[in-house]
Amino acid sequence: MYNSSFFPITEADQVIWLSHYALRLPVMGPICGISPEEITSTLDDIACHIWLMQTWHPALQNDAKKATNFKRHIIEDSSSEIEPYPLASVFTDAPKIVAPGIKKRLLNQVARIKTNLNYTETIGHDLGIIAITNSVEHIAPEPTLTVEQGINGNRVRIDFNKYGHDGIFIESRTNNGDWVFLAIDTVKPYYDERPLAIGNSHETREYRMRWWDKSIAHGEWSAVVRVVLGA
Repeated sequence: MYNSSFFPITEADQVIWLSHYALRLPVMGPICGISPEEITSTLDDIACHIWLMQTWHPALQNDAKKATNFKRHIIEDSSSEIEPYPLASVFTDAPKIVAPGIKKRLLNQVARIKTNLNYTETIGHDLGIIAITNSVEHIAPEPTLTVEQGINGNRVRIDFNKYGHDGIFIESRTNNGDWVFLAIDTVKPYYDERPLAIGNSHETREYRMRWWDKSIAHGEWSAVVRVVLGA
């Protein structure tokens, strides 16, 4: 069993940790018995890990969102404007593909570093492999709203931090109506691009959210947040 208590939960924090570890491993690794060949291999692992999280996966998820919006636009919208098919992302700077099991290899390496006779707490802090207790518990999402220009007019942008969860379950209501299911979103931000209801010159839209993990909505509702959309 590997002790991974030092390894961050959120992908944003993992990128920071991995980047720091990649910077310090060539300095501290040899002291604790990590060979130059293994260091090179680990740096390849980290480069691939970061690229998958920061570039490849978000781009493909965004491609899927664009495809869904385009399908809805062509099938359901009444606009006479013809738009081209959205193009899929193209990657020209992809790093070397590595074997599966990056995290297991990293945790195995850290375990060996910690059992090396030359290992000290100073080295542990330098590499970032000593756990730091985080007492902050996020019992509900903490969304922020922005009204911006979308493809078909104004839209509401919902930003949120997943804090290690799969995503959020969103409900919305308009002009103090009933709460209705809006979306499940695992890629931030979420865009509410619904047009104003027929006859409305403006709408007050309210949103509340819960955590979404393993196909289940759970936890407490967030504070209700609202914007005014339209004239």
